[in-house]
Amino acid sequence: MKSSRWLWWLAAAAISAAIFLLVVRNGRSGAMEQRLARYRAAGQPTTLVELDAWYPAVPPEENAAPLLLEAFGRWRSVANKNLATASTTRPYPPRGEPWTTPVIDAARAELWVNAEPLAAIHAALTRPRSRYPGDLAVPDGTSASLRGALPAALPSILPHQRALRYLGLEARFAAETGDPSRAASALLASLRAARTLEDEPLLIAHMTRITWNGIAMEAAEDVLSRTSLAGTDLVMLQKAFAEAGSPGHLGRALVGERCMVLDEYRTSADKTGGINATPSAPAGTTGHMVQKAVIDTVVWFYRASGARRRDLVHCLDQLDLLIETAALPPMEIPARQRRFRIELDRLDAPQRALYWFSRSRLPFMENSLASGLRSVATLRCAQAAMAVERWRLGHAGLLPPGLEVLVPELLAAVPIDPMDGKPVKFRPLAKGYVVYSIGEDGHDDGGKERAFGQATGFDYTFTVAR
Repeated sequence: MKSSRWLWWLAAAAISAAIFLLVVRNGRSGAMEQRLARYRAAGQPTTLVELDAWYPAVPPEENAAPLLLEAFGRWRSVANKNLATASTTRPYPPRGEPWTTPVIDAARAELWVNAEPLAAIHAALTRPRSRYPGDLAVPDGTSASLRGALPAALPSILPHQRALRYLGLEARFAAETGDPSRAASALLASLRAARTLEDEPLLIAHMTRITWNGIAMEAAEDVLSRTSLAGTDLVMLQKAFAEAGSPGHLGRALVGERCMVLDEYRTSADKTGGINATPSAPAGTTGHMVQKAVIDTVVWFYRASGARRRDLVHCLDQLDLLIETAALPPMEIPARQRRFRIELDRLDAPQRALYWFSRSRLPFMENSLASGLRSVATLRCAQAAMAVERWRLGHAGLLPPGLEVLVPELLAAVPIDPMDGKPVKFRPLAKGYVVYSIGEDGHDDGGKERAFGQATGFDYTFTVAR
């Protein structure tokens, strides 16, 4: 009799717990719908279908992206140990040092074999708009990392990234062989290629654009260390660097990532955060069935308790803060970024174990803020360097005493360093000069260039060794 009473008590407790969980989940569902309605009221998408519509199609005759991808795909690299253009390390002689005859011959062969795709790249970049092929509204629950506009899978990006380096090869080769006009044209093409990614609503495209701008800046440093460019070319490059360094594109990419998170939450019913155990006993055995029953029960309670939903809410809260931060003036972002990093570090051990969305997404998104600021800071340094080069043309190659003398004739104003809100800095070198930002650590290291693997003690620099 007593045992029967205990069973009734257990059944009643289980029913009460289930009702409580349903009430809580329904309340949270209403809060989520309010959140999504707020996003839509702000004109922002919340599903992949809405994201695809939010990124309207570009008329084929205006779209540079398909032609670029086709031209990149036609590039045939000439294997030559004297020109490791696909290398992640510096493949060229140091800035200001002349190329050897074998390097010049290897570069000439590479460009000659690929004359047609190179011409096609330049022709594609005369088109005014871009949208990379790919349907954002994939309905089948495919992993978000495999869908997108580029497409977003990293293995698909890298060949195009290597191909883009050949515009840098063209610029360097032209500078070394006495064709500064061609060098300037190749640099402008590199910056235009990076801008084709500006409207892509995916973080991987935003980060790729930053990388492509970095490739263009490295080439510009090398070119200007080898030759002087015409005033008209410098004016165009100065404008191109200013446009490339304009902020505001990260927010769009983060809105797209938020759609990806929401879609993955809706379509991946099997996602359980840190609970991803599988039975260890052989299939078909009693032990396997018992283990599976235990795991399924734990997963059910994990999901029913709302832990997974709390993870989603936390991830969305932080994403909203990131989107809000990305819309701020660049000089206001570093302080926000530091607070955001502290917030990430506050996740306790259980949260780190269970918050699958937060731990897999947020660190990369936070890093995008730092990468974007670094890119903006360095592009502004490059913009100022073009004005320095224009000054040198009118002063027999001499350097200006400071960037302020370039205002207003050559610069409307000295570009602001987003790291401290002050003008970027200029310092003459034994050979050439450096324009620099103080960097993320907030310490002025005198324009010290970052060494490979160095974590601190350097600035964000644009250096000309001529």
